[in-house]
Amino acid sequence: MISLSPVRIVALAAVFASASAPAIAREPVTLERSSQWNVDFARDKCRLAAMFGGTDNQHLLFFEQHYPNARAGLTVAGPALKHFRSRSRTDLSFYEGQESMRTEPFTGEVETVGNAVIYSNVHVEHGTDSFETEQDGLPQLDIGLAERIEFVSVSQRGNEVRFATGPLGEAFKVLNTCTQDMVRFWGLDVDQHLGASRMPEWLNENAVARRIASEYPRSALMRGEQAILRMRVIVGTDGKVERCEINGATTTEKLESPACAEMEDAEFSPALDANGQPFRSFYATSIIYQIRQ
Repeated sequence: MISLSPVRIVALAAVFASASAPAIAREPVTLERSSQWNVDFARDKCRLAAMFGGTDNQHLLFFEQHYPNARAGLTVAGPALKHFRSRSRTDLSFYEGQESMRTEPFTGEVETVGNAVIYSNVHVEHGTDSFETEQDGLPQLDIGLAERIEFVSVSQRGNEVRFATGPLGEAFKVLNTCTQDMVRFWGLDVDQHLGASRMPEWLNENAVARRIASEYPRSALMRGEQAILRMRVIVGTDGKVERCEINGATTTEKLESPACAEMEDAEFSPALDANGQPFRSFYATSIIYQIRQ
């Protein structure tokens, strides 16, 4: 993941907030699911979504993937989240007895339901922290962990909102199927990926990522525009980038990333199949444009 933070803004409001009284824990707002789970099989993303709450109190939850991954983007939205602030400490958990994971999500809005808490990528056991995956070949969501999910709980300054999802093993299986379909759409061999002994490895990541990070688009910066973008490159058997695409996980107006232009200089060790032979594959990551406050 490439995280871009060009400036730091210190606001008086933040100074005053530090002297405020501690948050008082309240009873959680629990929202029951009010619709079926739906999976959108699109060419550039897979989305698992459902509505929560009553007809006069509608909320939305969705998991989203733009490429096969052990993590998924997560968005929860609705009126119960109106007091949540962007990049503030937010506790996240998925089942009873789980130690809450400290996170700092974005906030925004989702049309028709309102205020939203937005995560670029989360994992059921690791939250937003980095971790080493033990999976070989094509990254996939862990179905066993998904079966342990009871809810999605976000809590900030004593305000907890809990989406009662129930186990999501079968739903995550469908997401895995959807991302495999995307790999086929890109013109790649899914079976080779499932049995791969190695996925592509980015050799000059630090140098290229620094150049991407140094070029926060000025028009977007002047507007205070932030974004979560998904970048995907096709890597040939020689380790060269054949093509690059960027898709927005959040809506932007002026923010056009220079990442694909910089990726022309990226160098990879190619993916290796089960027999150790190079094959055409992909490398994907998230690019987060963020103005720190």
